Amino acid sequence: MAWISVKGDAQLWSRRIEVDWEPLRRLVRERPEAVVLGLGVLLRVVVYLTNRTMWLDEMSLAGNLVGKPIFEFSESLTGDQLAPFGFLIVQRAIAHLLGNSNFALRLVPLTAGIAALFLFAAIARRILPRRAALVALVLFALSDDLIYYSSEMKPYSVDLAVGLAITLAAVDALGRPASRGSVTAMAAAAALAPWCSFASAFVVAGCGATLLLDRLLARDSRTALVWLMIGLGWLANFLVSYQRSRALLSPYTTMYLFWDFAFLPIRPPLSPDNLRKAGGILLEVFVNPLNLVAPFGPRVAVLVPVLLLALGGGSLLRRSWRTGLLLVLPIALAGLASGLKQYPLHGRLILELVPALFLLIAEGTEWLGRGATSRSMLLYKAVLVLVLAYPCLSAAYHALEVRPRPFNSHGDLHQNVFIT
Repeated sequence: MAWISVKGDAQLWSRRIEVDWEPLRRLVRERPEAVVLGLGVLLRVVVYLTNRTMWLDEMSLAGNLVGKPIFEFSESLTGDQLAPFGFLIVQRAIAHLLGNSNFALRLVPLTAGIAALFLFAAIARRILPRRAALVALVLFALSDDLIYYSSEMKPYSVDLAVGLAITLAAVDALGRPASRGSVTAMAAAAALAPWCSFASAFVVAGCGATLLLDRLLARDSRTALVWLMIGLGWLANFLVSYQRSRALLSPYTTMYLFWDFAFLPIRPPLSPDNLRKAGGILLEVFVNPLNLVAPFGPRVAVLVPVLLLALGGGSLLRRSWRTGLLLVLPIALAGLASGLKQYPLHGRLILELVPALFLLIAEGTEWLGRGATSRSMLLYKAVLVLVLAYPCLSAAYHALEVRPRPFNSHGDLHQNVFIT
């Protein structure tokens, strides 16, 4: 309840107003997922509406969109930029139709970021227990990086949405013979994904390999052949897209030098220095883009999400090896590509891996909370506070007021901790 005081000509009077909070409490109690989804959408829209000034990377890419013919790709992109053809075509069409305002050029990332929320919620419901699914959704909806990149004029949130759409289709197809709907969904992903998202290659390859292995072990040769044919079609499509995209990159690019720090040094012979560097790159993922490590005591704080990730991976693989492999294999493929110096394992370039990591971490919290004793429940609640408090507060801090984002030397939102 609240009091309102009003001062008249000669009187001071008060009136008590009762505010009924019970409907809100009931909504949070009965439909927590809807509340978290609504909050996630709200934060993304609020940050979009702040209309912050474009930073250097956005402006460089915008120079290849505004005033350019929609289907003109005869020359390299300027500003050392590279983006998928589908993203460039849609962005150029929007610039022609709606103009070159920040709101117009960031509309696609916002749409993809909001769509990713609902896709992630659907996946979490399918593969995790209800309590763990809610933990995963809180991590995803209130992720500072995912909120920010939903209103950055780059293709990172599109990578996220495309990867989630492919994962959801694979989850629905896993463990059963191919249906017309599942074949259509995976065939569409094979056709469109390479042209809309570079990073989706890891998700498509990981999900496709899991579906194929699942049907081979089930001795369902018919469905296995269907997945194999779709996979080969995707591979051919990917190679064409890869070659065409390389032609968009300036021959004088410094992109590979810029990202050299994020290639895993895993080629033999392995030296102690290379092992330390590889460990730093892997641990840095928990800072950029997961933002799960508070700036105070990071070398101790990182142990919590690392332990939860290991526990969650082991738990999910035991509970359902197919689902566990569906999440783990794209991460492993991205690590392999990084070791071959084909794709950096760092920051905004691996947003498509964030959902799998959050799902595994949430599974880890559920593993801790399965005990029936008061001590195990106390540990579970303490771990939840440690995992959720900092990222949620960080998201609120940056979303509720326009604040400058001091990018680090690699263009990430958070200062590097485990790499130089």
